Amino acid sequence: MFIHKKYPLVFDFLTSSMKEESLDIKEMIKNKVTSVQQRGLEIIYHNIDFSKFRDDIDTEKAIEILTWTMFGFGNKAMEQIDTFENSEEFGERYLQEWDQYTKILKYSFYK
Repeated sequence: MFIHKKYPLVFDFLTSSMKEESLDIKEMIKNKVTSVQQRGLEIIYHNIDFSKFRDDIDTEKAIEILTWTMFGFGNKAMEQIDTFENSEEFGERYLQEWDQYTKILKYSFYK
């Protein structure tokens, strides 16, 4: 079972916390989110196979583009979801859309 199905209200709380107006609270949340994002990037890019990249591509810039795309896509999803209670259809739609982006990125960067 996916954790968001078991505890949808926790994810609703996290979503609403991202929209917090208090500057002090916003700063605390930003620090926590940044820490989690950094750890996530370490996991995602651990043992990356750079041999798959085209030889004419600056791999550091490609990684930056990949990161920007992931964060932008994630932000777009977070802005559009109201509740995680009924997130299965929403998630499926976003996975299908993400698959389209990954195909474009692979075509652009891979040999």
